[in-house]
Amino acid sequence: MSKTNPCKLKIIKLANYTHDTPYTLPVMPSPNLNTQQSIMLYPSTCWFEGTIISQGRGTYMPFTVLGAPALKGIYSFSFKPVSLKGMSETPLHQDTDCYGLDLRNYDTNVFRKTRQLNLQWLMELYKAYPEKARFFDTSYSKQIGNFNFRSGNEALQKQIIAGVSEKEIRKSWEPGLSAYKQMRKKYLIYP
Repeated sequence: MSKTNPCKLKIIKLANYTHDTPYTLPVMPSPNLNTQQSIMLYPSTCWFEGTIISQGRGTYMPFTVLGAPALKGIYSFSFKPVSLKGMSETPLHQDTDCYGLDLRNYDTNVFRKTRQLNLQWLMELYKAYPEKARFFDTSYSKQIGNFNFRSGNEALQKQIIAGVSEKEIRKSWEPGLSAYKQMRKKYLIYP
């Protein structure tokens, strides 16, 4: 077993910054996180990579739109994923109209105010999806990842399927969430 050497790390604190200060990345981190809106929505929309719902890969608005062909007639907003070189060569539901949610104008300031992920979109689209057994089914397409890996365990998927309320889901994250927030305090450098 090799011995690890601690690195000499110097943290330079940013003047006049707080956790409530808006920050825009100077460089987009990915072709599929290509706008500030997609970056702000990603923590809540990345869960859909583990479902049959397209997250807009194969469009120029990834992670800001959500939908699937089976939601036609339920939602009026639509988009069509296509092969985009350097972004998504084989997106989920390629060349097929997807119907669902347009989040491009969603007020992302709500995340900074509430400091919470949006569970409503996941709950709403599961409830609206006509073939519930396929919603989390990874065998449908190799573009569907493992939802439980993304959420950290099997609990959230089971709660969504069982129709547990958002309030009860959030309550189930305790006392672990509070313990984590307490533990991280010693590492926070900004108020």
